[in-house]
Amino acid sequence: MTLVAFCFLQQVFGQEKNIAKCWLWKPKEGHEQDFEDGYSKHFNWHKKNGDSPVWYCWQFVSGSRYGQFLDVSFNSWKDLDVSFKPDEDNKDYQRNIVPFAELQTSFKLNLLQDLSSKDSFGLHSKYMRLVTMTVNDIPSALKVIARLKENYFSNSSLKNFFTYEMVDGGHIDQILLMLGFNSYSEFGKSESLQENINAIENSLKIKVIPQ
Repeated sequence: MTLVAFCFLQQVFGQEKNIAKCWLWKPKEGHEQDFEDGYSKHFNWHKKNGDSPVWYCWQFVSGSRYGQFLDVSFNSWKDLDVSFKPDEDNKDYQRNIVPFAELQTSFKLNLLQDLSSKDSFGLHSKYMRLVTMTVNDIPSALKVIARLKENYFSNSSLKNFFTYEMVDGGHIDQILLMLGFNSYSEFGKSESLQENINAIENSLKIKVIPQ
């Protein structure tokens, strides 16, 4: 799956804001531009009202979710207990977003910072490759991901690498990678991802990602 940047509200996330709260939106037929315009208006409502969440939105440009939007806010668990001006927020949300799109699903991910780039600027890449892996053993799978990240960083073939673990709203045996690129020439450096993972599994003598 490939995503292209749509809009951002804030550039960096704090060390404790490791919970990615995700919504997947499918614009209603004929209302794609209305949805994009409405979403921008809702972003601006938060900004004008003094809210400063760490908030991203990408559009899928390949795969079965082509044309849909992935909306992600980064929070601490404590943040999720507090709503910002909930009545006004909901009113703006109902006016600018709900009429033009259908919510497909929502879920929460845990950003594994030790297995990710050290800052969030890579999330501003022009293209993000989203890879969802169902694994048979989370600790062993994370060893494979750690080696994969190390290999990519050591030869400078990939600089924007983010690892997430599913914690709510999906299968708890899933790990997701987001790899950031600013051109398809850069994107092509990840074309052997499956082969690279297989090689690492063989070298570690483990098999965590079923074929």
